[in-house]
Amino acid sequence: MKPLYSCNAPAQSGATDTRRLVVLAFLVAVALVVSFIESMLPPAILLAPGAKLGLGNIAPLIALIVLGAGDAFIVTALKCLLGAIVTGGVSGLMYSVPSGMLALAVEVLLFYTVFDRISVAMISLIGAIVFNCVQLGVASLVTGVNLLTLLPWLATAGLLAGAFTGLLAYYIVKRLPYSVYGGVRRSRD
Repeated sequence: MKPLYSCNAPAQSGATDTRRLVVLAFLVAVALVVSFIESMLPPAILLAPGAKLGLGNIAPLIALIVLGAGDAFIVTALKCLLGAIVTGGVSGLMYSVPSGMLALAVEVLLFYTVFDRISVAMISLIGAIVFNCVQLGVASLVTGVNLLTLLPWLATAGLLAGAFTGLLAYYIVKRLPYSVYGGVRRSRD
């Protein structure tokens, strides 16, 4: 089954295209609000320094399941860009963009190749670990300090956070009303 909408799809009717844009805007807004709230939480909630739950990553995952890969990349890019502008952390783009895009690319690959054999939670979990690895790699390059010693701690935090966000995304998609996505689901029922 193909996603309901895709940014690579042929021209769509005005109502369908409007619905897609509204869903995209809603997902970006949710990602921004959740990420902003999460940034205000104390930093030591998880096992590693700087680790977060990554709840803002639920929105791109939902976009991947409901809308398709192209739209998931749009949500991720806008979440990174607008999040940096809203929080004033524009320098954080050098960490969030490569980490977010590469993690999503791995999730897309898994989603389209082995989704019938693994769960959304597992896809999210693997994406979270990829995100942490890329972010540590970028931070090591930027600072000139080998930060990969933090990888076991961040990978453990990524396991927990990725599984949690994947489960949330799965249950949100499962409960979405027909009117939101037009009736086509990519998730398993």
